[in-house]
Amino acid sequence: MMPTRALTAVLTATLLFTAAEFAWLGSEDVNGALTYAGRLNGALLLLAAIIELAALSVYCNRLATRTKLKGYWCTTVVVATTISLIVNFMLLALQAESWSYTRCLWIWISLSASSLISVIFLYLQHQRQQIEIATPRALAVGAVITTMIAAANFGYAQIYQPYSTPASVSTTVEIGKADIANGRVTLPVRVKSRNTGRVSVYALGSLFQVSARGAISTDIPRTKQDWIEDINSSQSILLRYGDEKREKYDLLAQGRFMRVGRKLDPGTEAATDSLVEFPSSASYEAISATADMVYVRADRVVLASNEYAQSRRSSWHGSDGHTKSVTAPKWVAEQGTEILKYQSRIIHSNSFLEHTRNARYATLWWVLEEPEKTWNGPFLIAKVSPADEVDSRPRPTEPQQLSDAYGLDHSPSGRTQKTIRQLLN
Repeated sequence: MMPTRALTAVLTATLLFTAAEFAWLGSEDVNGALTYAGRLNGALLLLAAIIELAALSVYCNRLATRTKLKGYWCTTVVVATTISLIVNFMLLALQAESWSYTRCLWIWISLSASSLISVIFLYLQHQRQQIEIATPRALAVGAVITTMIAAANFGYAQIYQPYSTPASVSTTVEIGKADIANGRVTLPVRVKSRNTGRVSVYALGSLFQVSARGAISTDIPRTKQDWIEDINSSQSILLRYGDEKREKYDLLAQGRFMRVGRKLDPGTEAATDSLVEFPSSASYEAISATADMVYVRADRVVLASNEYAQSRRSSWHGSDGHTKSVTAPKWVAEQGTEILKYQSRIIHSNSFLEHTRNARYATLWWVLEEPEKTWNGPFLIAKVSPADEVDSRPRPTEPQQLSDAYGLDHSPSGRTQKTIRQLLN
């Protein structure tokens, strides 16, 4: 067992550094947490910092006057030490859950160990009647209630609230009436995304595409074996007198319909009207259009929109030596496929998460794929991960984990398809 003088020094240092820790974390949350519950956590931490300082003052006064620590002053020291133990153990648990390393880990470990030693030291002193705790049974009940309140508030902010208020974004694409003039067909296309939920979101990326195909009708009915081949080629609609593989889809237009990194508040929408042109001599029979938006919840992360928007890199830059080119990992796109990439660091919703996780980056790839035998063409892929895991293939459970942690999700419009005759009429 450590000598009493050393244990006294450990207890004093624990109260001092825990007060500084709580003041640091609490001030960050009071000023910058993204939710009301997060800011309430910050206020509670500042209150805890005051309790730690009060306990430190009481204990130092006891050492200076060499009087017995007893009554409610003793209770204050015990409560402060117990709070330090609970909070730092919670921070250690959060760090272990994320499998992350940060420099703050050594703070949680040091204060957890010193808090545990201090609690044991106070308990032994109580057993030897060197200190007197006022109403120890009431103190135990209070500690349990305080722990339950802290756990409930943190669980509400991190688990219940995100599930009870899910983010919801509706994306639609409309093809308007076509116009023919001077041998050209002009086709208006309107794309919009509306935040229909109660949570703000950041748009990591948006993409729409318009493609066209010729006739796919056949005179000979297709067989069950033909349909099996269609299923194997990922076709969702099986036609008896139609074969989509007969005609190649031509990509008429693609582009974003929303500013990269834009914040979309509940009830607001972003819309873009575009004109798509092609020669009237083209033997197209049908026009297809799709749209997609990738977003993260704004109550789970802070995204530096300007930094994110300016981070654009492409696979074709670099030849002039001014801009470094990028390549997509194999699980995103095949080698030789052109891509655009956006990436910037995110900030977590509260100080507990920010300091128990290593730096995370939001990354978006816009893959400029040409449609071939099916209507699939360019697409978006997004990921939130540490810098050294950006290019690694996601685990099977990772998409759901990213959705739960950051609200990372897609808002696809579905496929809109009309015949040329419908568009002209």
